[in-house]
Amino acid sequence: MKKNISNIDGYLSSSSPFGQLSLHDLLDARDKYHVDLMNHPNVIGTAVGRYRIRKADSWPAKNGHGKSHGTGVRTLENSEVRPYSWPAILVFVENWATQSDLSGTSDGLVPKTLYLSDGRAVPVCVIEAPKELKNEVEAINVQYPLNNIGGGNPVIAEVQGRQYAATIACLVGDGHKVYALTNRHVTGEAGEVVYSRLGGKLERIGVSANKQLTREEFTILYPGLPGKGVYVNLDAGLIEIDNLDSWTAGIGTQGETMGPMVDLSISNSMSLIGCHVKGCGAASGDMEGEVHALFYRYKALGGFEYVADLLIGPRSSGLGAGKNIHKLFSTHPGDSGTLWLLEPNRSTPETSEALPSMPLAMQWGRNMLYSAESATPQSYALATFLAKICTELAVDPIRDWNLDQADTWGAIGHYSIATRTSVALSGRFPKLSALLKNNALIVSHDDKTIINSDFKGMGQSDFVALADVPDFYWKQRIGKQGHTRPMEGPNHFADMDQPGPDGKTLLELCEDPTFIDADKWNSFYDSVVDLLSGEAITPQHRGLLPFRAWQIFDEMVDFATKGKAAEFVCAGGVLMHYIGDSCQPLHISYLHDGDPMRKYQYTFKKGKKEGQTEMRPLGNGVHSAYEDEMVNAYREDILDGLKTIPRVSNDEQIGNGYEAAQRTIELMRATFKKIAPADIVDAFIAYNGKPKDRAEYMWEKFGKNTIAVMKGGTHLLAVLWESAWALGDGENNVTSTQAITETEAMEICADRNFLPSLSVDQIGAVLKKPKP
Repeated sequence: MKKNISNIDGYLSSSSPFGQLSLHDLLDARDKYHVDLMNHPNVIGTAVGRYRIRKADSWPAKNGHGKSHGTGVRTLENSEVRPYSWPAILVFVENWATQSDLSGTSDGLVPKTLYLSDGRAVPVCVIEAPKELKNEVEAINVQYPLNNIGGGNPVIAEVQGRQYAATIACLVGDGHKVYALTNRHVTGEAGEVVYSRLGGKLERIGVSANKQLTREEFTILYPGLPGKGVYVNLDAGLIEIDNLDSWTAGIGTQGETMGPMVDLSISNSMSLIGCHVKGCGAASGDMEGEVHALFYRYKALGGFEYVADLLIGPRSSGLGAGKNIHKLFSTHPGDSGTLWLLEPNRSTPETSEALPSMPLAMQWGRNMLYSAESATPQSYALATFLAKICTELAVDPIRDWNLDQADTWGAIGHYSIATRTSVALSGRFPKLSALLKNNALIVSHDDKTIINSDFKGMGQSDFVALADVPDFYWKQRIGKQGHTRPMEGPNHFADMDQPGPDGKTLLELCEDPTFIDADKWNSFYDSVVDLLSGEAITPQHRGLLPFRAWQIFDEMVDFATKGKAAEFVCAGGVLMHYIGDSCQPLHISYLHDGDPMRKYQYTFKKGKKEGQTEMRPLGNGVHSAYEDEMVNAYREDILDGLKTIPRVSNDEQIGNGYEAAQRTIELMRATFKKIAPADIVDAFIAYNGKPKDRAEYMWEKFGKNTIAVMKGGTHLLAVLWESAWALGDGENNVTSTQAITETEAMEICADRNFLPSLSVDQIGAVLKKPKP
């Protein structure tokens, strides 16, 4: 049985005399000596953790200790936690001192050891880390979302005439309402309006809830642990969300799905020291860090001490082979509220699964600490355990809301079309035929794989066949490989049947060739509203599918002209995806997942929202029923039906990208004639049989014509490949037709400058206009 292993399990029990010291022991010793320590003129703070070894020190030999053991200045920069590091109290000092430095003064050295009442010794690790007294105040480089808002995105509050930015940690719920969790110092008093920017527009997203946390006595929050006269800073506030449909439970730039919350106890919390964590802040973006200490005492005020649950800073190499490597780490104003996730150990032999990262803590501040070896101060994040925040607020993290896009044409459909493109080639270009044949398993899959595979988990795969790169490598909240693109979504669709103010649809308007113009399309979108929400259509929902075909076709011509076979294959491979979308009736219709002009009241039957209602378009669910259920169930019939595709004739060759867009729109028109989207929606609504029989019902009604429109898309792909090859004289300019490697294909697709994903108001600037 596979075991889910997180890096919280990574530390081995130490064989040193201090190895069995508990968290309680460390806190007890610190409390006993804290007044003496803090009265020392050189001490600026304390924490509990594990003894930090200087990086230059050798690792222990099999017999006895290592040969090299330094005695000079120890800093956070030049030291690290190693697997054998023993529990210790960390004491941060303003300046490193030796006995000779203190000769003639009344000051003594910080003791190396403290003693419990039973005589046990507790080691002290002294670290030079003076604080930077000046801090940044304003948030810089805040990154706002284009569409859905979620963990890692910014939230804006206006206080005393000034705007403050912070970060949303995640969605949480109390069984009745869903809230956004962030810092209380941003949300302010209950009822205050909170904003963010969506699609570049400042919008209200909700109001501050009356559930808030400021600080709590340590012994109340952690009963049984020593900590008299100590407060834990919590700084947590909730936002009552106005419109949950605009939110996602995905975390960070990749829309990562959270795992279960880290379950901590007195017995295992020390194992966190040295563990790798990651977060996404509104100012700093993706951050990689390491837990350096627990219960960091960062200030004293009015006779009370204040602690942060966690001190998070740059990663060191202590869990590895002892290499002197620090990864860049920086956190800035605006990152307050960041959710820090504990990274799983993905290299354990017990599991080959991609384990989700586990929510650990929420950041509320930072300290700037100097290092003797650093020219500039290093930032460290101060954070509170999420489990404590959720317990005190009586909420739980939401992990599964609005994670995926609703416009994904099933992988079976894309791969079926892609794998049959070679069937329709004319044969006039032997090198092109050879290039496509040799790269068949780079652009798609063979029949056996398509028939037997359900293609799950592609959004986390190192290699994705090119025909589905746009979905599982580039789309936000789907691709987890680190190469998602904010404006990829609009490239996959176009609501060709949505009427404008005069009643004419995009499909009708494009009967005039001059209307195949990105600026005119953008003006059309300005004139209409989203039929479901009644609001203006955001850039993320302004489909531009024909212009994507135009853009890629011209790039394919350029690649062929320059003899760049690998780039030609990658461009042609991803073009297969978009042309596949063009012959899928629900991808090119405003009825893509039901009729927004006809709505019904949906009541949740189970889960945390049981009994609640929301308005949904009539026919909601038709998208997956047609694209996934039906197509997957009849994949063999589809592959058989696509074995005979009309070959490209000499008079079909096109001469530029504009004509590629024109032919794409013609394909859309032919698709609507074969299968009207309204007919699919009405059939879905009318069905009242068992769910397991629905695929058969849909296939009886639409199966034959589904194969017919897919044939049209496959034939057009062959036309576009041949035309681009001919215009670029690929037969003479391309010298090799051998297969490219999976790594090479993914490296090309990882480059954001390769076929950049743009919005409809941007793409016109890169399209090559046809010559008069």
